[in-house]
Parts: sequence; structure tokens; C-alpha cells
Amino acid sequence: MSAQDILVGARVQHVRELKTEIARLKAENARLHDENAALRAHLDLAILAAEELRDGATLEIWDGWNLILGAGRVARDRDELIAQAKATGRRVWIVLDGHDERVVNDGLVRISYTGGTGEQRADRFIAAFMRMARYLGVADHVAVRTRDKALLKAANS
Repeated sequence: MSAQDILVGARVQHVRELKTEIARLKAENARLHDENAALRAHLDLAILAAEELRDGATLEIWDGWNLILGAGRVARDRDELIAQAKATGRRVWIVLDGHDERVVNDGLVRISYTGGTGEQRADRFIAAFMRMARYLGVADHVAVRTRDKALLKAANS
């Protein structure tokens, strides 16, 4: 094997490493882009809800999957939970983890899916909204419905 072969081999190896790094960075960029879009949508929802609260409305935020799948669940599925929310006659915001961020408004009931990736996205969203409500002085107009003790603690602190 000549010195030339060794240099070519080293360059080929370096190009492979660069291609791998480019692929990793593209994936990271796509993930961050999606996360940014979800955060932007969440901010829009939070501002809308905050405006409603400033007008004196009350709001219940329900931890969707916890109420469906958690211990002591109150509904068998999303449809049943949404029907329960509608039956209250109150303004209810059901927050669910979901890969695709989206929102559905149905009368006084708002159903939102967090989008993004990672654990406890709905919990983080609810806790962050409650912090904002406390900063605005409207937290007493918001109730969180969940059986998740850690979320209740985060939402009330």
C-alpha cells in the first residue's frame, strides 16, 4: 500500500464522517424547526386563553390522557372525555400529548394536541400556562383537572 493509497483512504473516511455529521445536523434542524412551530402555536393559544381570562371568564384545563389512561380514569376514550367537557357547560381546555400539533374548538370546549416529542409535554404546557396565569393575576379563574399529583404541584407552585 502506497502513501497515496493511505491519503486517499483517510480522505474517503473523512468524507464519510462529514456526511454522517451532515445527516445528524439535518435531523436536529428538522426537530428544532418542528419544536419551534409547536411552541409558536402554544404561545398563540396561551395568549388567546389569557385574553379570555382577563375578560373575567373562567377556564378548566384538563390533562387529557391522564383522565383517560391514568389511575382512576374518568373516561374510556377521547370522545367520552370531550362529551363530559361539553356537558359541563363551562369553558374547558383539554390538553393532550400528540405528535401533530393541532387545535379543535367546539363551542366552549377547546381540544389541543401538543405536537413535538418528549415526555410529559401536556404537563409542561399546563404548568407553564398556570405560571403565566399567576403572573397575570388570573390564576384564581383557572382550575386544573388531573389525577397527576406532580402536575398539580407544578401547576399550583
